[in-house]
Order: sequence, then C-alpha cells, then structure tokens
Amino acid sequence: MNKWDQWQLGLYQRVECLTDTSVTLDENTRERAALVIVDDLAAMVAGIDEPQIQALSKASSRVGPGTEATQVTGVRSGRSWAAMVNATAANWHELDEGYRPATCHGGLYTLPAVMAEVEATGGSLNDVYRGLVAGYEVVTGYARLFPAPRPLTLHPHASISAIGAAAGIAVLRGKKGPGVQVAVSNSATLGALGPFSHATEGKLVRNAWAGHGAVSGFHAVELAQSGINGDKNSVIDVLQGILGYQLNDVELINPWDRWAIHDGYHKSYACCQYAHSAVEAALELAQGPMKKIGIQEISTIEIQTHPLAMPLDDLAPTTVLGAKFSVPHVVAAVLSTSNTDAETFSDKFLMDSQVDRLRRAVHLKDFDGKLKPPHDRPARVTITLFNGASFTAECASAIGGPDRPMNADQVLQKAELLVGFRMPRFSELAQDLVSGRCDPQEPFAELLDQMWRTP
Repeated sequence: MNKWDQWQLGLYQRVECLTDTSVTLDENTRERAALVIVDDLAAMVAGIDEPQIQALSKASSRVGPGTEATQVTGVRSGRSWAAMVNATAANWHELDEGYRPATCHGGLYTLPAVMAEVEATGGSLNDVYRGLVAGYEVVTGYARLFPAPRPLTLHPHASISAIGAAAGIAVLRGKKGPGVQVAVSNSATLGALGPFSHATEGKLVRNAWAGHGAVSGFHAVELAQSGINGDKNSVIDVLQGILGYQLNDVELINPWDRWAIHDGYHKSYACCQYAHSAVEAALELAQGPMKKIGIQEISTIEIQTHPLAMPLDDLAPTTVLGAKFSVPHVVAAVLSTSNTDAETFSDKFLMDSQVDRLRRAVHLKDFDGKLKPPHDRPARVTITLFNGASFTAECASAIGGPDRPMNADQVLQKAELLVGFRMPRFSELAQDLVSGRCDPQEPFAELLDQMWRTP
C-alpha cells in the first residue's frame, strides 16, 4: 500500500467511530463543535436581511419543495435547498468560522448540510456534533494534503466544499469508512471552479459556492447509495491531476493527534481574514495618534502586508463583497469610523466620499521581515499627513490566530451582537449549548426552532 492509500485509510478509519449514534465526543471537542455551531448560526442570521438571501429563500417552492428543514429566513424547504440558503447566508458577511492550517472553512463546508440532514431525519444535537466533526476532519485533511498554490487562483468554497458536506452526511447515514470514502470521491468530481478573483472583484456568486457545495454533497451521497460511483483516487485525480495542486508530503505522516476542529478560528471582523492584521493596525492608529487629527489631513497610507493579502488591492470596490476583500477599503473604513463593528464593513461606507479618498491614498507593499507562523499574516500601516508627519502601527497576528484565539465568551459575545433582539432566546441557548447544559439527545429541530424563533 502506498503512502497516499495509507493516508486515506487512516483518515476514514478515524471518522468511522463517529458513525455510531451512541458515540459522544470528549468535552473539549464537544465545546469546540458547539462554538462552531453558534458562530456559524449567528453568521447565517447576520445575512438574513440581504435581498439576495430573501430571494434565494423564496425560490424554494421551485427548486427545493418540501418542509423537512429550516432556513434562517424561517422558510421550510427540502433539506438540500435549506443547506444551500443557510450556507450562502453564513458567508455573506465574512463572519463564519475558518481553519488556519489550510485555505479552508471546515464549518461552512459541513454544518449547513449536516444541520439539514439531522433536522430532516429527526436526529439529535449529538448527531450534529458527530456529522460536523467528521465532515470537518475530512475536508480539512484534504485541504492540508493538497494545499492550493499561491497566489490563490481557485476559491476553496467552490472546489472543496462538497467534500465536507458529503463526508458529514455519509457519516450520519451510518456509512463506514469505505462508504464515506466513496461519497467523498463522488463529491470531488462534483466540485465547481470558482475564480478567487471573483471574491476580490466582488462577484456575488462567490457567496453561493459553499451552498452549491452543500447541495453537491447531498447528490454525492445519493449517487453512492445508488451504486453510481467514481474511484478511490478521484480526489487526487481532481485536486492534483486536474487542478495541479501538489501533494504535501509532510501531511502524509501527520500523527492525527487531535480532531482538526480544534485548529479552527473565529473572526472578529466582517471582512476577509487576510486583511485582519491591517484592520487592527489601522484601529490602533485611529484610536491613538490619529484620534485628534482629522482624516482630511491624511496624504498617503502605506500598508506592508503578507502575500495572501497583496491581491486584495481594489481601490474602488463596487459591491459589499468586493469591499470586504479590499485591504484599501477596510483600512479606510476603520480610519474613518475608528470602529471595527460589522457595520464598518457593510455597504454603508461603500460609496462614502471620505472613505473613497482614503482608499485611493493607499499603497500596498510586501511586508519587510520574516513571515513564520503564527506571525505569517502581519501588517504594518504607515499614515503620512500633508504636513509631513507620519505614524506607524504594526500587527503581527490578528485576533483569532493560533497565538490569539478567541475564547468562548468572545465568540458568544460576537454572536449576541450579530443576532441582537431579532431572536430573543438565541444568546441564552447559545450559552447553554457551549457550556454543555443542552441535552445532546435533544432533538436538534427543537433546539434550532427555539434559537431561531423570532418575537
């Protein structure tokens, strides 16, 4: 057996234990899974008023008839379309949970499909935990094994999200390791080709790629159950053979000493994570030396940053997604507002004349210094005034990184701010969920109904 086959065997043996409905996670892993659930449920709620999300939800009667699963909008539909709507809403504002060791959002790729499957089948909260951890483990494993070449050309929301969905669903349907592998192999061939540039250019279809992956995950499992399959090496055929991703030999000897979900991160700022260090440096300046200086005094803004952030260089974004993927915009918005709340990165400041002037004053440069994890995504912001005075602030690693993880209280506070008074019981139940006070055998549909119930 070659190393690749051994790696796959180990991966699927690892998640096979989660097919047993009686299995419960250790407390640390359960809490991590609960934080991912709370974070992503709140991110879904944050997108609820977007007209595109409302329109997508209203399409349910045409493309996802049925009442077996709940969308964040309150509409009920078939399970795969509920997953489509919820996944699209979850990443609309760039507030969903992510995964730092590879370019991958394990929760986004797994949770919407798992939620819909569990609700549709009358499953429990523990079933959501099992499916989420399993799907997260599989999709992040492949993301580490085949890291996307830099600079990024394809967006992982399109190319690998179906893998997480398929793995989570297959485990929930009681498939053993080989059965999960077959479903995942199918899903790899159903992935989409989404240009990463669509994110930086603000093309809103990017927000739907994870939703499409959730739907494809359902299809991949149904195909496998019907005997319509690919090959055990379909994933490598796609990721390496077609997309040209190089195998990470180091990952082949990964000791698998803990579940991958422990390496996830939570985001404080409603913009691309690659821009977060620049956001924090800009905030330090805005609330420090620039506090008593009008932004009209700013002549130039130099931002030294890491390679992943360099393509985020649009000086005049035209959509809110483009703004969230523009380092010049997010820095300009923070300097203008001295704030980093979700509204700062909304469309409120997209056409603001002061923000626009500051955006056009930005110059991006490569960061001067060594870039090693966890300080591999730094930023140094230097503001020069018309009178020649200058001020500099540097952020080596933004909050949410491996050296500055958000704790449970911070994630819960973030969720409360996103949901607000829209859903009165959300915060209380989120705290119960994270603390372990929720009965894991409670029907998940009942818990979701209470969390997402409006006044």
